[in-house]
Amino acid sequence: MRRFSFRSHTLMLLIALLVWSSNFNNCHARRGWHWRYRRPLSGSLYKKKGKSNGSHGNNHHSNSKPKTKAPYHKAPSPKAPTLPTPAPVVNLPSPPKQNGSNTKKSAIFNVLDFSAKGDGTSDDTKAFQAAWAAACKVKASTMIVPSGYKFLVGPISFSGPFCQPNIAFQLDGTIIAPTSSKTWGYGFLWWLEFTKLRGITIQGKGIIDGSGSVWWQDSPHEAPVDDETQLIVPLNNTAQQMPPALVRSELGRKMPSIKPTALRFYGSFNVTVTGITIQNSPQCHLKFDSCIGVSVHEMKISSPGDSPNTDGIHLQNSRDVIIHTTKLACGNYDFIIHNQHNPG
Repeated sequence: MRRFSFRSHTLMLLIALLVWSSNFNNCHARRGWHWRYRRPLSGSLYKKKGKSNGSHGNNHHSNSKPKTKAPYHKAPSPKAPTLPTPAPVVNLPSPPKQNGSNTKKSAIFNVLDFSAKGDGTSDDTKAFQAAWAAACKVKASTMIVPSGYKFLVGPISFSGPFCQPNIAFQLDGTIIAPTSSKTWGYGFLWWLEFTKLRGITIQGKGIIDGSGSVWWQDSPHEAPVDDETQLIVPLNNTAQQMPPALVRSELGRKMPSIKPTALRFYGSFNVTVTGITIQNSPQCHLKFDSCIGVSVHEMKISSPGDSPNTDGIHLQNSRDVIIHTTKLACGNYDFIIHNQHNPG
């Protein structure tokens, strides 16, 4: 019985070994078939794929090729450019603001700032010319003749027509005419002249003194001349034999025969004269010639009662004129109109 039992056990063990051996070969056969039909992967990607196949079971039988992502390469951050070392900052004072007062001040031209002396004996003609040239370039500018000074000024023309409009001539000091015959040469029809301007105003509390006494003593009874056409000398035999008295040379005369008007306006528009005093003119005190739009008010014109031909105001070829609140006390006519059209 024991013997049988031993043989039985041995036979059963052999049968079990055969069965196990048969199963082992079958597993290797499957495994070999699997490796023949699958594309091998390498590295870390194979490990990830193996794990994925193990977790999903039969996914390895799919015909689709696995998608692989391109490896991500982090771009290196660009280096900041090296900048030059900045220069040290210097704190400069801020420029003054351009307010209304500065703008107004820049449009004011004082004759003292142009080397005028104002002592009554130095010739300030060039200073007046320079101040006017500067004011002429600025619209609505003001040329100032300050109070407390006496300015000796020779014949001068404050002229356009290229000046900016609406210029004011602020006269608060005194302007006196020279008494030297060298200054006047053969004579002038005017002393202070404003010509071909648009919107010119003469204002203030100052005085224009023509120093007329040296002229009156020289020719007390000579007829006045204030028209340029009378100075034309015809070039013919008659004129050479009997030259006009106006251009005849007379020895012994201190001042020229042609006496000037103190203040004259010619060919201008919108002229205003107010506040000032004109006195002792060699001839006419104030004249408007070929002007349009004239306003004269609150001013004074005076000369001695025995001064010859010292008319107050002449209007010649001018229109739209208004004169009011003005004192005229002259040695001759106070107010004369020549060739006037549509007087105001």
